[in-house]
Amino acid sequence: MAIPQVEFNTDEIRLHRIFDNTEKMGYVNPGLKSAKVDDIYGELMFGEISEDRPLTYASYVMSVDGKIAYEDDEVGPLIAKKNLLDAGGASADFWILNLLRANCDGIIIGSGTLIKEPTYSGSAYDPDLLEARIQNGKPLAPWTVIVTTTGKKIPFGNPVFESEEVPVIVATSPEGVENLKKEITKEYYMLPKVEGEESVKEIQRLVEENQGKIAVAVTGEGSNTDSEELLKILRAMGMEKVLIESPTYCHHLMKEGLLDEIFINTSCVFVGGKATSIGSNSQSFTSVEHPHSEIVTMHMHSPHFVYTRYKMIYGLK
Repeated sequence: MAIPQVEFNTDEIRLHRIFDNTEKMGYVNPGLKSAKVDDIYGELMFGEISEDRPLTYASYVMSVDGKIAYEDDEVGPLIAKKNLLDAGGASADFWILNLLRANCDGIIIGSGTLIKEPTYSGSAYDPDLLEARIQNGKPLAPWTVIVTTTGKKIPFGNPVFESEEVPVIVATSPEGVENLKKEITKEYYMLPKVEGEESVKEIQRLVEENQGKIAVAVTGEGSNTDSEELLKILRAMGMEKVLIESPTYCHHLMKEGLLDEIFINTSCVFVGGKATSIGSNSQSFTSVEHPHSEIVTMHMHSPHFVYTRYKMIYGLK
C-alpha cells in the first residue's frame, strides 16, 4: 500500500499565533524543519527528550463542550468538518494532525481504530511534510503502535499491515499475547523488556534484523499492560516523540502521569448529551486529585476555531 497523499492549500489553512509561551517554558528542541510549517503554523519547538522514554503528546479536535465525536456518527473529524462556518478551519485541524504525525516517531492507536477507520494509513498525508521527514533524516512514516490488552480481533487485513513504508508494533498483555498468537496472520518477532543496556542493544538488533515483520511487545501482568514498560521499549527502539491518537489511552497515560502534552483544536460547535469525550469510558479524576495544564501556544484561524497546545502538570493537591 502506497501512503495516500492529500494536498493542502497554504493560504486556506494559515494560522495566526496569538499566544506563545515556548521560550519561557524552556523549549529548545526544534521540530521538523520546513518552510511550509513556518508559514502555516510558525516554529514548532519541543522540550527535553528523556533517555528513558519518548516525549508523549496527544491531539484531538473537540467541541466547545468537550466532545470529540457526535453520538450519531462517532468519526472524530466530523467535529471539525461539521463546523459549517469555517471549512478552512476544519482543513487546518486535519493539517495539524498531519504536522504532529510528521514530527513523531510512533503513533499509538487502539485496535478499534483499525476497525472504525479501515483505510488507516499510519502516516502524514501532506506530501510536503512527507518530504520534510526525509530531508530531516526520518523514515517516510513513523511506527504504528497498536495497543490491545486482549490481543483479540485485530483486523490484520487492514492496509497498514500491507504497507512496506509503515512499520508496526503490537503491544499487549501476558494474557493478550496468547490470544494474539492464535489470530495473527503475519510474520512477527518478540521484543524483550528493557532491563539494562544489553536488553536495549538486543531490541535494536531485533528491529534491524526483522524489518517488514510485526514487532510484538508484552508488558504488565495478567490481562493488564504496563504503559511505563512499553514507553521504555519504544525509546529503546529509537523513538523520541510519540503521538497518542487513542482517547482512551490518552486518559490512561494522564492517570499514570505519562502524557506530556496535548493539542486540542476547538471547533465552535456544541454536541451535548452522552457523546464521547476524552476518558468518557474511564473512571473520572476526583476533585482532590486531577492533572493540571499550562498553555504552550494558541493559534486561531477564524472566530470559529481555536488551536491550543497544553503541557501537562501532575502531582498538585
